Amino acid sequence: MKEIGRLRLKFILYNMLIVTAVIGVTFGALVSVVRQKGDRESGLALERGLSGGEEELLAEPGSSVRIPYFSVLVEPDGRVVTKAGYDPFFPDAEFRERMALLGMQAEEADGVLSGYHLRFLRREQPEGHLLVFVDTSYGDSLRSGILRYGGLACAGIWIVFLGLSCLFSGWAVKPVRDSVRQQKRFIADASHELKTPLTVITADAALLAQRCSGLSEETDRWLSHINQECAAMKKLVESLLLLAKGDACAEGKRARERLDLSGLVTEKALVFDPLFFQEGKQLETRVEEGIFVMGEGGQLAQLIQALLDNAVKYGAEGGLTEVRLERCGKKAARIWVNSQGPEIPKEKRALLFQRFYRGDPARETDGSFGLGLAIAGEAARRHGGKMGVEYKDGMNCFYAVLPLAR
Repeated sequence: MKEIGRLRLKFILYNMLIVTAVIGVTFGALVSVVRQKGDRESGLALERGLSGGEEELLAEPGSSVRIPYFSVLVEPDGRVVTKAGYDPFFPDAEFRERMALLGMQAEEADGVLSGYHLRFLRREQPEGHLLVFVDTSYGDSLRSGILRYGGLACAGIWIVFLGLSCLFSGWAVKPVRDSVRQQKRFIADASHELKTPLTVITADAALLAQRCSGLSEETDRWLSHINQECAAMKKLVESLLLLAKGDACAEGKRARERLDLSGLVTEKALVFDPLFFQEGKQLETRVEEGIFVMGEGGQLAQLIQALLDNAVKYGAEGGLTEVRLERCGKKAARIWVNSQGPEIPKEKRALLFQRFYRGDPARETDGSFGLGLAIAGEAARRHGGKMGVEYKDGMNCFYAVLPLAR
């Protein structure tokens, strides 16, 4: 059942959107906190280095983390003098001079030398420029590890939640699935149960009409009403049985055969031609020959009949109806049934293919139950096609696209 499948997909989608948002916000907050903490510690270490401390390793008060650093003084003549630092970590005087040159060339007095994992702070003093450099390799590696392994952990958590969502979604929609199945089974069973008594009532009404016809005008009117209602009920029951049969075919194996769609469209157009003539409407056909599809003949016949019946009932008085069959690219064929009449509003077009939908109040008194186009739409979907409606050149254009037989 596609409706249940779509409901389950929505359940999974919404759940995973929430999970993704929670994981993303949590992970982003963790990375942001670690970055801010590292920046704060290195900033405080730089300030302490500028104050002239003699420690080899700087640390934030109350913190157990010790940060290697060194400071240099760049004199006005360009000579670089090492002031303090952790010699085992920065033993190369040439390296310190090169970092001092980069620090002097920087536009900002506080910056990062990302290629060297160093952060510096520059202050102008009477004897020259004092630059303090602190090592940021620990914080950089910590952030890199969080991004790498935290990202993998978040991805793993996301996949686990996806599996759980798929599992729980099946449990969540199971009552709905069972309810829909019971509803469809009830419709099928009720239709079968109604068919026999309805046949008996119709036969008895016909017999009464033969024996009691002409007794009185009132009797004839009552018998006419009985026959009309029996005919309407018969049509409804047959439509419900057809829908039940279609649902059973959709859930079970589908028997398909190679069908001459060109011949089928021509045949149904010939059957409906007297009905159009009787209603004072015109019917024209343009059928491309040699179009074959794989499908079930009865369902495709119902599809074509539903489109033609819709044109007979709701086409304009004395209007023209065109039936066309043509190839649509190399892999599909399109059936058009175009009838003159007032434009169907765009917001109602998709609703026309829903069961029991009747957009025009006039349809409630014409014997229509809103099932014809629903049957046609489901037949098209079961054959891997689609249906729709457009309005162009003063005509409501119903179409069905079906894949061609290979």
